[in-house]
Amino acid sequence: NGCLKAKPPRSRLPLPDEVVFGLAGILLSLGHMAAALMVILGKEGYMRPMEMVNLKCEDLRAPVGGVQIGLQYFTVTVAPEDRFERSKTGVSDDTIVLDRPDWL
Repeated sequence: NGCLKAKPPRSRLPLPDEVVFGLAGILLSLGHMAAALMVILGKEGYMRPMEMVNLKCEDLRAPVGGVQIGLQYFTVTVAPEDRFERSKTGVSDDTIVLDRPDWL
């Protein structure tokens, strides 16, 4: 059947950390701090390009601490409902936990 693909689509492998942080370092050295942060957030949060472009400062939340597990990490809210945004999958208020705080 001509309509069927010979190879089904597959997920792409992520770039190695060294490549991502190297690119972020180059962007920083050129004075592009927002772009450097976007590159790192994109990798760490497995974010789509438009999710990164649409981020605002208030979408990044600092850890609140405490004894409850998970509250020691930064989080990012993708497609906030209060801005009437929707993700590619049609949902709002997705939260990404950045559980590698050593780079932030």
